[in-house]
Amino acid sequence: MHPVFPIAYFGSVRYFQDLARFKQVVFESADHLPKQTFRNRMVILGSQGPQILTMPLEKPSGSKTATKDVLVSYQQNWPLIHWRALKTSYASAPYFEHYALDIEKILFKKQRFLVDFDLEITRFILDVYQLPIDLSFTEEYEAFYPEDYRNSDYETLEMDGEYNQVLFHQKQFNPQVSVLDLLFCEGPIGRKQII
Repeated sequence: MHPVFPIAYFGSVRYFQDLARFKQVVFESADHLPKQTFRNRMVILGSQGPQILTMPLEKPSGSKTATKDVLVSYQQNWPLIHWRALKTSYASAPYFEHYALDIEKILFKKQRFLVDFDLEITRFILDVYQLPIDLSFTEEYEAFYPEDYRNSDYETLEMDGEYNQVLFHQKQFNPQVSVLDLLFCEGPIGRKQII
């Protein structure tokens, strides 16, 4: 069996560092989606420090909804809010303009299911960093896997290494932000931080 990971909404650098250790990864999709998770939220750096951006969800079967059945809610215009926050935080980053259209396209695509949305994001990041990892989903829930990353708290786990963040001169290095921070600040060179 291959390592099992949770899906992530523009996951942390540490999340991608862990993914990059493997040639094949399985994403958990049969569990019940836990509350307050990076599966639908990311942390970016704003002028006031870390800022959490959360994607609203709909669970058709309430708390018993399997992750694969969780829907992305568009009752609010959250893609616009997230896009504006990203532009405000990273417009001056060296590689923002290079990747802005791709990120904007992903955000405004209106995916129906959370797993499809997060999978598209993950594939984009892996493609940018040239990480050929085969991705698949679990078919049914299992409580234990030999290489189980599902309960890793990627919002608090620190990445290995540092790089120049846009607001680095104002604040200490923040190692728990979204991989978008690395992408906008370091561009393709950020691959060195991932592998």
